[in-house]
Amino acid sequence: MIVCSCNVLSKARVAAAAESLGAAAPMRPVTPGRVFQALGARPQCGNCFANIRRIIADSGVTFTCPEPLASVAVDGSEATLLEIDVTFDLASRRA
Repeated sequence: MIVCSCNVLSKARVAAAAESLGAAAPMRPVTPGRVFQALGARPQCGNCFANIRRIIADSGVTFTCPEPLASVAVDGSEATLLEIDVTFDLASRRA
């Protein structure tokens, strides 16, 4: 089943990437951004993030959500709780 039509990512590929990331660094949370990076893709429209989060959660690895649109995966920096809170606040005001 295709879960990301922009990058043509299947549920099986996403689950395998999540499990691989979880096994490689068990104490580091798996995020949709890290999954995209592991698959050599970049999020585009973002409509798949909810499905990807669910796939990560179902795979049984430690995960965290949400994140500021894959910024952690792209530049290697870590997002702080303040950055995540601000992202939520801004997103909820737009909705």
